[in-house]
Amino acid sequence: MKDMITRALSSKEKSYDILDSLTVGIEIEENYYGLPLESVFAMAARNNPKRSYLFVSKLIGKHIPVRTGTPFITGFLLASRLARTLGLPVAQQHIRALVDTLVYDRDDQLAAVNGCGQVSGFCAPYHLPGRVLFVGFAETATALGHAVFSSFTGGHRYLHTTRENLAGAFDTLYFTEEHCHAPEQRCLISDHLLVEGNDLLVLIDDEITSGNTCLDIIRTIHSKYPQPEYVILTILDWRDKKALLKYSRVEQELGVQIRVLPLIKGSFQSKGTSPVLDHPLASAGMAECPAGAVHMLHLPFGLTVEAKLAAGEDKDNSGGTGNSYLAYTGRFGLDERQNSRLHDEAIMLGQRLASQRKGKRTLCLGTGEFMYLPFLIARYMGDGIWVQSTTRSPVHPRLREDYGVKYAITYEDPFRPGVPNYVYNIPPRSYDEVYVFWERRVLPGQVAPLVRALQQAGIPHITFVYFCE
Repeated sequence: MKDMITRALSSKEKSYDILDSLTVGIEIEENYYGLPLESVFAMAARNNPKRSYLFVSKLIGKHIPVRTGTPFITGFLLASRLARTLGLPVAQQHIRALVDTLVYDRDDQLAAVNGCGQVSGFCAPYHLPGRVLFVGFAETATALGHAVFSSFTGGHRYLHTTRENLAGAFDTLYFTEEHCHAPEQRCLISDHLLVEGNDLLVLIDDEITSGNTCLDIIRTIHSKYPQPEYVILTILDWRDKKALLKYSRVEQELGVQIRVLPLIKGSFQSKGTSPVLDHPLASAGMAECPAGAVHMLHLPFGLTVEAKLAAGEDKDNSGGTGNSYLAYTGRFGLDERQNSRLHDEAIMLGQRLASQRKGKRTLCLGTGEFMYLPFLIARYMGDGIWVQSTTRSPVHPRLREDYGVKYAITYEDPFRPGVPNYVYNIPPRSYDEVYVFWERRVLPGQVAPLVRALQQAGIPHITFVYFCE
């Protein structure tokens, strides 16, 4: 297989030879904060027949580990795009300092962003009049959307979409992410106040290509809970002329304005495909977990919500008795008061875990769409912390310079037998400690391949932190 080659055709054009015959050429039209592309994303090849390429974000802590401040800075930059568009004052010198922090990956990110969101300081939250519902997309943008929401004060609320198929006192709105490996998405409307009486609905995602997923959820919401205006915040906007025309038609069809505010706007063309391979998935029972390999730590946290899996989804042997979920992650919606409580408790837990650390280079690993709370706790665990999350996104790993996914761990989802999950980009001996954060309790034996792979990566200290029994 060929080495990946990045060719700079001009200051606004680049071509990526990704894998075998797969190439992607991009052209940048607007880069609102002047972020170097190599600081924003890398390219990789998906193991997915629906779409062969992947823009691997370096800002959200999903496929690539990042400093604790990076997801919060990125959320604040997106929030600043919205603030400026709505006529709020934006301190450009603060924006420049945040951009420099992202680009140079300085060790003082935590000090730089401690003011973002809930504490006045380096970048105080914007006071946004009116009432706004912020919606983050699962699974990649749940933390990003929450970080945007936390960058504003006022009577606003946050909700993230979910792939959890839950039955309960929800009005469940369904929509699809057509190119995705797991296309079914849901919004769980637990309180009609979330979607009624808003002045604006803001969708947050890390990237839009065709933009069809955003249009699908807008149509779905608008058919039942019409909103006066929609804004889409995204790091990357790759819509072509055909997609832009489709957005105009939907605006006319629904009689509303749909604005898209990216950090970077451009277009791309792809040629070729990546191989689609069927890798056998080792179940937990096929790989024993060494006794005592993992320290288990239960951290009770705030309120919980009891919910049953929907019919046909009870695959985790819960017997239909239901499961506990954290109330304030955003899956069920939350307001500013609840978010403030979330932050206060996260600070205390972060300080508690900081006193228990055994390593100097520590990875805090969220799981799936459960990202924001682990990242928030990690901010207060001290120096030498990196954050990222597991994912259901299948990507071909290649140990090559400039390629976005160099290492891969595969394990079976403990709650969905037969469904593969992945952790990417953990090089050997890069950490001496890892905290894996689970919303619900998981026993090490349920994810033995993950535990063994972390051990084989040379990580001597592994702690499972869980919140709900």
